[in-house]
Amino acid sequence: MGYSRLSITVPDELYEELRAMAKKKKIKLSHLVTDAIREKNNRLKEEAFVQQVNEFFSDQEVREEQSRIAEDIARTTDLEELPW
Repeated sequence: MGYSRLSITVPDELYEELRAMAKKKKIKLSHLVTDAIREKNNRLKEEAFVQQVNEFFSDQEVREEQSRIAEDIARTTDLEELPW
């Protein structure tokens, strides 16, 4: 994996907190910030995905079809046969 340099401006107080945290954890500040950005990016992706799913299932026809499928599965599946 390659790396790119990123220049950001943060409040002095936040910078000092991050620097102290990195020192306490004995990791580089850049690693701490990279991890934080990665976590935030993953959360944003998850939120966008959930929103897309919610929008898809907000369609009445889709909801009704999914309900029919779930009812068919429930009606034709013997829970005792499932491996769990």
